[in-house]
Parts: sequence; C-alpha cells; structure tokens
Amino acid sequence: MQAQDSVGITTEWTVRRYSEQDSSWAFSVLGREPEEKDFQRLGIQPYLTTVVDGNLATTAGLTRLTALLNAGGGNAMTSTTVRVGAGNGVGTAAIGDTDLSAAAGSTNRWFQTSTVSVSVAVLTAVATFASGDGNFAWNEFGLDIGAATVTSGNTVNPVLFNHKTSIAQGTKASGQVWTATATITFS
Repeated sequence: MQAQDSVGITTEWTVRRYSEQDSSWAFSVLGREPEEKDFQRLGIQPYLTTVVDGNLATTAGLTRLTALLNAGGGNAMTSTTVRVGAGNGVGTAAIGDTDLSAAAGSTNRWFQTSTVSVSVAVLTAVATFASGDGNFAWNEFGLDIGAATVTSGNTVNPVLFNHKTSIAQGTKASGQVWTATATITFS
C-alpha cells in the first residue's frame, strides 16, 4: 500500500446578530460602532447565532497559497489584507469564481475589513458589519485578499480566496450589527 499526502481546507462560517436596541446601547456606551469583542466585553448576547459549514476554495485562492509557499509573492492573509464579503446573490459557487455572484452596489454586496488571527493550521477572520453595512439578504460569503491596507467596500479585491453560496442567513436590517467569522482549518 502506498501512502499519500493530501491537504484539506475547510471553513466554518459563524454569524452573530445583534438587535438594533443592543447595538444602539453599545454605541452609547462606547461612543463608536461596536465590534464583536465589544459585545462580548459588555455581556451582550446575540439574538441569533448560526453556523454554516463548508466553502469552495477558488483557483485564485489556491494559487495565492501556492505562491506564498514557494516565496512567489503576493500579500499574506492578515488583518490589513483580508475582508469578509457577504452578498445577496444566488447560484452555485465554482472553483473559477473571482467575485461574489451578487449584483454590483452596496445594496447587494459588502466586503468588510476583518481581524485575522492565525494559530497552528487555523486562520480566523472576524468582521463586524455595522448598522449601515450589509443591509440585504445574506445568501453568500467569501474572503478576499487585497493590497495592504484594505478598506471596506462593495467591490472585490484581486483575490477571492473562497466562496460559499446558498447560505440563507436572513436579511440584515439597518440599525442591527452582525458579525461574520470565517474559521479556516488546513489539514
């Protein structure tokens, strides 16, 4: 029997939803838009948490990983280069995807800057979608990688690392704060 090496990439997406009242109260205490860590520190529980398993690593994402492994260049996945994208697009993710399937514009898609942490074989990206961001039906996710330093916006950066469609997370309303956490495990 011949031994073979294989590499797996799996993503778990966690969405935490905070009500308009809790978000407003946290804002009044902090004097700024709250982030996930602020809700935790203030003892505010989300009104709903969901977990979506799986994703599709894209050709561009796998190419970036390979380039980084052989010192071929490109930006690493850090807090200054990675954003979490949500969109209202429908369809099926494909390995050749270079963007979310949602139509252009902030009423259909939003890429939010994130805080990235890395431990042994696990990369976590946490993004906080403030009261005015991402207010549409959340049907798809993806991480993108840009040049340092990225900002939030409605257009994709050069590398769409992964893509998950058909997630049916509901519709984020103005005033609510939702957080999206992508936990990527390499095995």
